[in-house]
Amino acid sequence: MGCGGCLLVIVIVAALLLGSGYFFLVAQAQAGVASPAALLVFSTPVDVGKNDSDYKPAASGQSLDAGSSVRTGDAGRATIQFPDGTLTRLSPSTTVTVQAAQLTNAGQLKSATLLQKIGRTLSVVQHLTGGSDFNVGGHSVSAEVRGTEFEVLVRGDGSNLIKVFDGTVNVSGKTTVTLTKGREIDADKNGTLSAPRAIRPDRQDPYQLVAQCENAVSGGGNSGGTMQVSTGENLATGQTAESDYHSGGGIVSVALCYPGSFMTLSVTDPNGVVHGSRQSGSPVVGHIDGPPGLWRAIVSAVNVPGGEPWAVAWSTNAVCGGEKVDTGTNVREILSNAQLSCGLANSGSTGITIQVQGVSSNSARIYYYSNLGGVEVSWTIDFYAATPNLGAVLTQITVKGINLTTQVVSKLTAYGASISSIPTDYIVDRVYSCVGPEGNAMVIEGHR
Repeated sequence: MGCGGCLLVIVIVAALLLGSGYFFLVAQAQAGVASPAALLVFSTPVDVGKNDSDYKPAASGQSLDAGSSVRTGDAGRATIQFPDGTLTRLSPSTTVTVQAAQLTNAGQLKSATLLQKIGRTLSVVQHLTGGSDFNVGGHSVSAEVRGTEFEVLVRGDGSNLIKVFDGTVNVSGKTTVTLTKGREIDADKNGTLSAPRAIRPDRQDPYQLVAQCENAVSGGGNSGGTMQVSTGENLATGQTAESDYHSGGGIVSVALCYPGSFMTLSVTDPNGVVHGSRQSGSPVVGHIDGPPGLWRAIVSAVNVPGGEPWAVAWSTNAVCGGEKVDTGTNVREILSNAQLSCGLANSGSTGITIQVQGVSSNSARIYYYSNLGGVEVSWTIDFYAATPNLGAVLTQITVKGINLTTQVVSKLTAYGASISSIPTDYIVDRVYSCVGPEGNAMVIEGHR
């Protein structure tokens, strides 16, 4: 891809910020900025509200601010995703409230607090810096982490179950216990904790299958950034379920995981070729070299009396960099530091630096600095997939060393200039950042 269109990010942010004229406010430095989360709806019903009387049907990509509650119905599944890539998956019949969320000035998650009224969630927390925390409160306990993958189950009787699939979790009830990878703990409705134990097999828990499937398709290229996971709660003999995946092209890996019994996986590639597997053990894994486009997986329950959960994970062995993809249906945009430098040079700009910073499987951070006419200006913005939109959160603005982040964001909000969903001409599936031959790069994958 040439560098002619590489200043898109600069143009978008300049139009939003400079056009509003709030750079030169005198303000005190701020420690962080309030962060919205994006809601991704995978199956309905899913409702959003701030109290029991104002729940309304949710739309995928809508923003969740402090006080927003998400409620899934009997067949509903959704994900709450934060700009740094941290996410919480909601199973059916689950209610979660986002009580607070804040990003650091560098665009990392500083703190987040969720309250889980009932149901089952899986939280995947990106590595947090010192002093940062992510907390999920159940009925009578809370789970606090620094970067991990864990599950919280709040039962109808008020008791809780917490499982740790990666990292460590501090579980607090009447006492506090540090729970490590592969361990679980119970808490009764009064907050009395059981002794920690190894995670027990549970044929009704789809989240125990997620880590297994993710491991089966990870490795090589930027598979973490291209990864997508689908889950289902109860597939019985003779029933089928579908999982779709839009790939930018390359070696596509797919895995089906289930607790036992017998399920099969059939994958149709964008050319219409069917790739079937009837291996009898979980995970069922396939690696297929194919073109960009829509891939469909059909999960069939061959012998599953009573029904069991399942999980399907996808990834593509993508190269970080290279040519963009636009087939008319599938899109893969790449914005590398080399392309940004080229765009700045071609525009004749001097005294400006703009870079993709860091590496993340779920987001991309853009840093801007300029010293024009002796006025130093810098900003940091996090981009992430707020499907169907490209989500963006401004995390820091400084002018002459003065931090104006909170003031600028509040003024933009007051005047209706949204920076939480930048529209594109396609549906955004995923956003990630990586290091390639042309330096750090931001990758956006989607479809029309």
